[in-house]
Amino acid sequence: MASAGRRDDRSAEALEYRRLYKTRRWQRTRKDQLSAHPLCAMCQEGGRVTPATICNHVDKKSKQTEKGFFAGPFNSLCATHHDSTQQRVESREARGMNPQQAFGADGWPL
Repeated sequence: MASAGRRDDRSAEALEYRRLYKTRRWQRTRKDQLSAHPLCAMCQEGGRVTPATICNHVDKKSKQTEKGFFAGPFNSLCATHHDSTQQRVESREARGMNPQQAFGADGWPL
């Protein structure tokens, strides 16, 4: 849900799977992912060591079903990469563009 006074522009699909983030099953999945891979994958690609705080769905389509939501695949990211770089990558993919050609591992445009 959006905060009071804020409009929620998420798609109906996104609103449906958002409820799954609040389940015990997701909390266990997240904990297992971050325990197995405690460092941000994107920071590591750039030669930095940063603790990961987010269990990220690598394949956005995996969230389309409840089974896929919990099955992954996942990677571990820091909040900075998840909230900026990963969102740009997904946006470019949605527009049919190759995200690997657009940004380096550090998140900056190439």
